[in-house]
Amino acid sequence: MDDVSPRMPAFHTLWTAPSRARSDHHTVPPWEILTILLSVRSWQRFHGPVRLHTDAHGAHVLDRLGLLDLYSDVDTTLDGIDPGEIDPVVYFTGGKLVALAAERAPVAMLDLDLFLLAPLALAGADFVFAHKEFARGDIYPAVERLPGFDRVAAGVPVRDWAANTAVAVFHDEAHRAAFTDAAMRFMRGNAAPAGLDPVALPAFCEQRLVLVEADRLGLSHAAIVPAVWDPPRREWSGETAGGPFHHTWIRKRLLPHDRTYRARYLLRLVTEVARHYPADLDRLAPIDELTPIVAAATAQARRSAERIRSSSTP
Repeated sequence: MDDVSPRMPAFHTLWTAPSRARSDHHTVPPWEILTILLSVRSWQRFHGPVRLHTDAHGAHVLDRLGLLDLYSDVDTTLDGIDPGEIDPVVYFTGGKLVALAAERAPVAMLDLDLFLLAPLALAGADFVFAHKEFARGDIYPAVERLPGFDRVAAGVPVRDWAANTAVAVFHDEAHRAAFTDAAMRFMRGNAAPAGLDPVALPAFCEQRLVLVEADRLGLSHAAIVPAVWDPPRREWSGETAGGPFHHTWIRKRLLPHDRTYRARYLLRLVTEVARHYPADLDRLAPIDELTPIVAAATAQARRSAERIRSSSTP
């Protein structure tokens, strides 16, 4: 770990109940295998240990993939989530909030598909998050349309933007506790679709309610990336180049269907592993779709090393 980087424990969440509710099984796509590895290793490199909150099935899947031992600790208490209380199809990200409820601040909540390229400026506010999103369109409808809104946000104005929590740093324990308490109240038994976009309820719960509780407590908050995402237009407002992390989410519509794009993206990720965490290539080589890509990246790294040695030889 870099000595100059602030230390902060983080956690991943792998809740398999949402995917198993749809198809009776859960698989980890190859690009997420890579981002899980890169996410853990990069956080360890810059900031410290990463724990895993999962269920028994998730632990089995990651163990079979050779990834479970990346974590400093593995907790399978997500098996205790009652789907009659928190609907895993409606609140497909709800496992993150249950996991956060079991944590204590200071702590960072980290998505499986995000990894660091550089240390984060963690100390800029009481609550630090990935970036802002304009709260408009189908994903962020008027809050009065949300069933259960009156349970959690009465008396506190809701901001007209949301906090993307692909990485979210909670410095204040009162905020972490208040947010997760409010999230549980909102999710429990509150799965009526109400004619809304499928993302509307979890997006409010995870990305707007967190700001409501910060404002209720008078806490400061700050985005890591200054650009703002516009969901209806699917475009950025502001500069995104040079950000300190990489996030796969915007590519997920293409990756399952475009084989050429997927191959290029996988090579990019494997190259990142080869550059910074070469010892972990052995974890990836047995995975069928990654085997030839790991071989290509390994050969490329070997050629680069040979060129460097040749150029430095008198």
